[in-house]
Amino acid sequence: MLRRISFLVALIFLSTDSFAKTSIAEIGDLFEGMVPAYAFGMAVGKRDWEGAKQFGYSFGASQATVHGLKAFVDAERPDGSDNKSFPSGHTAMAFTGATFIHKRYGLQSAVVPYLMAGFTGYSRVYADKHYWHDVVAGAAISSLFTWIFVDKYSNLQVSASPDSVKIRVRIEL
Repeated sequence: MLRRISFLVALIFLSTDSFAKTSIAEIGDLFEGMVPAYAFGMAVGKRDWEGAKQFGYSFGASQATVHGLKAFVDAERPDGSDNKSFPSGHTAMAFTGATFIHKRYGLQSAVVPYLMAGFTGYSRVYADKHYWHDVVAGAAISSLFTWIFVDKYSNLQVSASPDSVKIRVRIEL
């Protein structure tokens, strides 16, 4: 999968003349939803209900902050379409998913989601919907909330009672 994503990203960067601006924006739009959906699906697939809950908290706090700032900061988009440029909501959504995977399950699991999130930010600037500082702010806001709300995943479970102590380790392959 990493090879396919890397090939797609390289193809887009190396042959931007063959892609319309809307195609790059559409791929960014796709990645915006795919990354957080994958992150949530990863938690559910592992039956990591605590992680799914933590993802919800970080996602909700990030989106509330981003949309609150959009309402109060009067920042015109590069294309002049409206005054909701700061910060980038697309980038915030994608980075919430990527950062969740990184914090909860490790950096190795988050490499492809980070590439997809980075491409989402690039696509927003390329499509003239955001400036770079909008994209960086969206990524920073979502990453901050994710680092606050999400704990590292542990499959070690310990329970104790007056009669016994049980240690259960779930091994995942």
